[in-house]
Amino acid sequence: MYPSSALDEIRIPDPPAQVRWARRVLWMIGLTLLVLMALCLLNISVDWNRVASGLQRNLTPLLRGFSRPSGAVFNLAVQRMFESFNMAVVGTTIGGILSFPLSFLASSSLLGSGRLAIPGKAFLAGIRTFPELLLGIIFVSSFGPGQLAGIMAVGINSIGFLGKVFADIIEGIDPGPSEALLATGASPLHVFRYAVIPQVLPEFLSTVLYRFEVNLRSSATLGLVGAGGVGVLLVQRIQFRRWEEISTILLVIVAFVIVVDTLSSFLRKKLV
Repeated sequence: MYPSSALDEIRIPDPPAQVRWARRVLWMIGLTLLVLMALCLLNISVDWNRVASGLQRNLTPLLRGFSRPSGAVFNLAVQRMFESFNMAVVGTTIGGILSFPLSFLASSSLLGSGRLAIPGKAFLAGIRTFPELLLGIIFVSSFGPGQLAGIMAVGINSIGFLGKVFADIIEGIDPGPSEALLATGASPLHVFRYAVIPQVLPEFLSTVLYRFEVNLRSSATLGLVGAGGVGVLLVQRIQFRRWEEISTILLVIVAFVIVVDTLSSFLRKKLV
């Protein structure tokens, strides 16, 4: 035990200069975001009377529909939801396979130079520029309505996302195993196979599973532009204001997404 006089002299040291600077930067960023949000809200014009009437006209009957969902459309909704599931599976697989080699071309640490990675990063950024709904409209116009357009939209959009995340994972790996293999005279191919791939593969698979969750929800909405799946069924019922059937379709979507998200989260915890 310290005597009371010694305790009085104990003084908590000030944080290091880097920590104080980081705190100031965080405060500045937070204040900047608050100011930007306030300016954006001031520039948004909202007709609150129209909002209130729209909610009363559509939300109220939808909530009543949830209290008595229609069973007549249940089997069809499940069938169309499996179509959306198939679109998400195939689209995610295409995105994962094609983004795998592209991510290494966008990794500055693996290529040894940030300049060499610029073309790969720019290509992936260009793909991410196009949202899935826009890609869905383009492919529906090219291939006609159906699941093929949805698969292409989901797959191409996944390439941009997965390629970017994969490249970030590669740049964050531990260089120790690679340096150790190079010191023993291993070839670059052996270094890639035995030092790089074992480190990135579990996180790659975890990211693909996460993207599959996102793609499942996206494939359900792509039907709104005619790209197949449960979205086509949903937009048809919305046009005719069949609220009991709409509520059934939404319940099927929510239940399906919850089950897939739960299984995917379990698998991702096992991988990482």
